[in-house]
Amino acid sequence: MTSLLLVLMMQGATTQFLVSTKAGLVNYVQGSANVKAATSVPAGEVIATGPGAAVELLLNPGSYLRMGENTRVVLDRVELYDIAVRILQGSMVIETNGFNKDLPLKVTTGDLKMEIIKDGIYLFADGKVVVANGKIRDGGNGLVYTRGYEISNDQGYRTRRVKTFTTGLELWSQKRDEDISRANLAVARSLRQTQNLPVSSFLDVWLWYPAFGCFIYMPGARYRSPYGYSYLSAGQVYSGGSSVASGGSNGGGFGSGNNGGSSNGASSSGGGGGFGGGFGGSTGASSATPSAGAQAGHPSPSRQSPAAP
Repeated sequence: MTSLLLVLMMQGATTQFLVSTKAGLVNYVQGSANVKAATSVPAGEVIATGPGAAVELLLNPGSYLRMGENTRVVLDRVELYDIAVRILQGSMVIETNGFNKDLPLKVTTGDLKMEIIKDGIYLFADGKVVVANGKIRDGGNGLVYTRGYEISNDQGYRTRRVKTFTTGLELWSQKRDEDISRANLAVARSLRQTQNLPVSSFLDVWLWYPAFGCFIYMPGARYRSPYGYSYLSAGQVYSGGSSVASGGSNGGGFGSGNNGGSSNGASSSGGGGGFGGGFGGSTGASSATPSAGAQAGHPSPSRQSPAAP
């Protein structure tokens, strides 16, 4: 792995402000993995996790790739708005911000070549993808699928509606977003105490926050993540804004309703997750370290036509 190449913008008493220029920064590692936190993964190199492990990668500002246990992923392209990902094995959640039909995030799983074209939450594993929230386009046939669709090509091309499910990996992904939004608020408070802040340098960037031990997202304006958590921008804070980051009203993935962003007890130290055992219909609590197949029940599919492109 290459050393992390960043531009040091400024350093305060409790916060170091750093800006990344490419996708592939390793933000968090739990358990056995072939990468280390605060390193940059070059294009074409395999990222792998072992049993019970989890890794969080940064894509463009506000977008994350979160790997479950026993997972292998390659970033084929790493420019901030020209990102291509291949999942070779296992499961991952991608939380996106800033992609659209003209600048999609491209993801390959099995024989599926998908393009994420809307902010949202997407789950991938072994030739399957579920749109928990957002909109995805099949790069092969141009069909567009919205929230609640499962697309698979492991036993021939199939699509179906999945009414509800929650995996341990998705619960952990949601809890990570909640924790990062709270860290964003802490950094915002720090910025209030900074004189002559070059605000334009802190809009829509990743910033390193030592107290959290990770990079956190500073948006360009008021922002609510796909999980429903609120973020403050440096411009808001520096102009005297009084907003606070809070749990979102739409957190928890699809089928959860307005649960106030509840993570059902998932911990930020939890890893794993995945699609083992099928897509479940459970909304129960997950363990602190959710493992593969941490879900119960089976969805009730109903065949419907995908959304029009």
